[in-house]
Amino acid sequence: MTQIQIPSGMRDLTNEACCAKEDLRKRITEVYKSYGYRPVETPLIEFYSTYQNTFTSLKEETLYKFVDESGQLLVLRTDMTLPIARLVAGKYSLDEIPLRFCYCSNVYKVRQNFAGKRNEVTDCGIELIGLDDASDLEVLCCALDVMAQLGVDHYTLEIGSSAFFRKACAQSGLSDAEIAMLADYIDRKEIPALKACVDTMNLDEKKALFFKKLPLCGGKDALSLAKDLCFSESLSEEIENLIVLKNTLEELGYEDHVTFDLGKVPHLDYYTGIIFEGYVTGIGTSVLSGGRYDALLSKLGRDLPAIGFGVKLDYLLESAEAKQEKVRKLYYPRAKAAEAMKKARELRKDGAVEMIPWEADTMEVIG
Repeated sequence: MTQIQIPSGMRDLTNEACCAKEDLRKRITEVYKSYGYRPVETPLIEFYSTYQNTFTSLKEETLYKFVDESGQLLVLRTDMTLPIARLVAGKYSLDEIPLRFCYCSNVYKVRQNFAGKRNEVTDCGIELIGLDDASDLEVLCCALDVMAQLGVDHYTLEIGSSAFFRKACAQSGLSDAEIAMLADYIDRKEIPALKACVDTMNLDEKKALFFKKLPLCGGKDALSLAKDLCFSESLSEEIENLIVLKNTLEELGYEDHVTFDLGKVPHLDYYTGIIFEGYVTGIGTSVLSGGRYDALLSKLGRDLPAIGFGVKLDYLLESAEAKQEKVRKLYYPRAKAAEAMKKARELRKDGAVEMIPWEADTMEVIG
């Protein structure tokens, strides 16, 4: 028999997986609501120009593109941050700031087959718009509280700072092309290639050492290692701010679940401040990611600071267990369908009921 195929990077979810996913969604959404976030929805389809005009390093090959009836190029949304930023820029006034939105929606991105990631995932996250980095602590606590609800034995939130890398590049007089190369090597921790790249640049010893050692500034001693690499007062201030953040998170009881990595520098045309990713035992990719993106809304006509994160529910399904809901079965004679429906209606006040016709003359409830 010929098997009917589905597109690469997609998958069907059976009943059990759907129940586990819905249970995760409910638990996560309850945390968002407790922090004052309220749901919002945006269209699955966006204009290609919205992405093109917002991101300077847009990767065409990652977009699902198609044309509408008038010939305009459209895309399936790749995330929820940009659609929500577009929504805020067009429909909310300054009087309503700050805005706290939560969402749970499918997003689409074409990925390499061997990357182990899916092209369609359900993103369940928040966006806090209109508050500066003083609100970073709130969002990080929300992320940690969400991870505590995932039902896993061990989880870690890894925090970095794109601002730390940005300032070092600006103070070193690097070109955009040089910054892009360094960011790529540092983020992927390709140490030999990074050293060779730095050696081609006209940097003094302290600045060269900074970039060569930055990928190693992770783990327990990340902040002290990064502090030793600082070659300016403003860089030292960035680390001092992160130390204060670390101490505050520890004071709030999150010490066992927080680490820092100053070599985390992805998406420089997107993030402007702290960036963070959440990991759980047994899953080889991050299940939560986010950061501060203060420059994004200005590209859409509204100069507002913002921060947010999203949880990829699909990556959690293998480790998630759905709560088994008890379902009773009502067997009934075909000739007594109306009577059976009335009985099922009463029974459903105490839980789910599945109706099954049978050949016997009596009704029977099992379960």
